[in-house]
Parts: sequence; structure tokens; C-alpha cells
Amino acid sequence: MPLTTITLGHSEGFVRLALAAPFLQHLTEKKIDPRPALDLVGLRAELLTDPTVYVHSELVFGLLNAFSDLAGDRYLGLHVGETFDLQAWPPVAQAQQSSKTLFEYFARFVRLVPKESSSVRHRLIVDADKATYRIERQQEPAVPPVQVTGFGAAIYVRLLQTVVGSSWDPSLVRWESRYINGVPISYKGIEVGLGADPGMQLSFPVEWLFRDQLPEVTTSPQVTARQGEEITVVAAMRSVLREKLDEADLGPHVVADLLGIQTDRFLRALQQQGTTLPREIKRLKIDVAKEQLKQRGKTIAEVGLLLGYSDKSHFTRFFRSQTGMTPSTFRANA
Repeated sequence: MPLTTITLGHSEGFVRLALAAPFLQHLTEKKIDPRPALDLVGLRAELLTDPTVYVHSELVFGLLNAFSDLAGDRYLGLHVGETFDLQAWPPVAQAQQSSKTLFEYFARFVRLVPKESSSVRHRLIVDADKATYRIERQQEPAVPPVQVTGFGAAIYVRLLQTVVGSSWDPSLVRWESRYINGVPISYKGIEVGLGADPGMQLSFPVEWLFRDQLPEVTTSPQVTARQGEEITVVAAMRSVLREKLDEADLGPHVVADLLGIQTDRFLRALQQQGTTLPREIKRLKIDVAKEQLKQRGKTIAEVGLLLGYSDKSHFTRFFRSQTGMTPSTFRANA
């Protein structure tokens, strides 16, 4: 009996870049300069703390592997995952908040966690003698997700141990992944095995699913306005284009390259979501224009330049065609 969550909008392989922030914090605490690794993938440190920035998952794989090399720690992902604040991760706190049993917990968790990443599919599979929590990657990764896998192993073993409580017995737990080099063979007393696919899975006794009561949540979950937003190619595209709207060439090849995916795959993803690149660029330009006009920090001409309009009258015509009012009218009303 599997529980699973995936939609067409969750098939493009994007992740919230802020998921890499705990690694950056770990290096900072160890007084290790992260810039060589960030420069390798063309990122700035401040982007890792912005919850609105999405990137292709393989960029994150490469970044975290580079962090591991900088730190000289082959198990960096595992060590970061062991100190990660589980209750600060919205899917954990939200699922635990209203669940009485581990089964209820996982049933809610598999529906919440895809909002953080579209590069994987989460499934709970219940058999007669065992339960398996499986995390399947949607694409075969070109960059080996070694440190991401180690981080996931630490997170999900801790998560399972936390919700099982006094029934925990590591000898009854098996963790599997193709990227087994991210986890020590004797990790926490559980059985570690080589898996056939690039994801990971955690198996445990099925009776653990039906314990009467889960431990109480010890901290209040922090709910943000971004939690309900699904990660799609459109959201990722908006995050990378916000600072490039003044550039003349924003065609499919250029945007796909910025996202780190092939052009045909990018166009298919837009088609699946019922939209086009020109339409989304127009929408983004209007959204950015409205933000800037409300802030009043720039003149209308300067806002137009920010969006690629060297002539104020051209920007005014564009804005009016999309909103039904001129920029000055919008600013006055705002």
C-alpha cells in the first residue's frame, strides 16, 4: 500500500537554494572560507539565505560536494544533518503537530515535503512485515549527490528515531542508497546497504507505524508565507531573471542555460504548466515594476531602465497595456 506525492509541476528537478544554508553555516562555524566552492558554481553566499531563490538540484549537488572538499570531510552532509534543527523544517513540525501515530505522521509528511524540493518523490510503502520510506530522484543525476545523500540519511534516521521514541531499535532499521560512500557502514548501529537507484530508502518494522502516541512537539513550528508555494520551473525562472530583466537576449536557450537544464526540457516544462516564456517575462516585469513603484526609491524612468526600457514612454505604454493604467497612476494609487 504506497502513499506517494508527485505532480507534473514537480518534475523539473528544482530545489530551494536555502536548503544548502546549513552547510554554509557549518563551514562558517568551522572558520572555513566557502567562497572557492561558491565561485565554482557562480553563487553568492547571501543567495543561500533567500527562500525565494530556486536552482536546479545538480547545482546544489556540486556545491555541497565542493563544500565537502573544502572542509576535508567526506561525511560533511551526514555531520550537517546530525546538527540540523528538525523542528525548524516546516514539513517536520507541521506533520508532527496533528499526528497521533507514525503512520499518520508519514501520511502527512509525504504531502508536505515536496513543497521544499521538486527533484525527488517521497513514498511510504507498507508491506506485511515492514514499512519503507523511499525517496526517489526524478532524473538520473549527472553530478553525484554524495553529500546531499549523507545529509538525507542523517535527517531521516533522526526523524524516524524521534517519532518512534522508546520503541527504537537500530538493528531493525536498514538504509540503502547507490551513494553509499556518503554514509559510514556502521552508522548509528543500523544496517547500511548499497541501493540500485540514485535516491535512498529507509526500512523498519511495520508495527512501528501504529504506535498509539507520538512524542509532543517541543518547539513551535515557524510557518512562513512561502510554505504553500510549489516549486516549478516558473518559480525557478522568476528567481534567476529578476536581476536580468534589462538584458536584451532572454530567449529560451539563454534562460535554460541560467537554470542549468536543456532548452527542450525547459520548453516542455513551460508547456506542461500551460504558459510560455514571453508571457512569464511580461508577468515578472509587471510584478517587479509594481514593487519598485510602491517603494518610491526610483523615478519612473529608472524603473523602466531596470526592466530594459531606455525610453520612459515605451515603459509607460508597456505598463498600461498590461495593467490598464500608467505607472504614475499606479504609484499615486499605491
